[in-house]
Amino acid sequence: MQAIHHAHPNSVFFSQCLPNEPCITPGTYAFLGAAAALSGIMHMTVSVVVIMFELTGALTYILPTMIVVGVTKAVSELFGKGGIADRMIWFSGFPFLDNKEEHSFGVPVSAVMTNDARP
Repeated sequence: MQAIHHAHPNSVFFSQCLPNEPCITPGTYAFLGAAAALSGIMHMTVSVVVIMFELTGALTYILPTMIVVGVTKAVSELFGKGGIADRMIWFSGFPFLDNKEEHSFGVPVSAVMTNDARP
């Protein structure tokens, strides 16, 4: 972005930049990248925006963070379901009841148990 700003300083994208102050701060991109990484790994949206707002306390970063988190959520849903914790449970072979799948819990215990009681 800095190279684009230096090549085209009079562009409409940089019209709000003051001439003697840096217009692009790398810390903002690092902040938004951290929000995108956390959102992509954990598949959380609103929580990430609130956490990042509480970290900075700046209202100016809420809208860019919401955009980044929304795009990250959409892209991560294309490549897999669930966050990293869900994936690790599935890879380890542990039983995992997903709330998005239908399960039949109306089966009585007597239908699945046998009468063979061994001491």
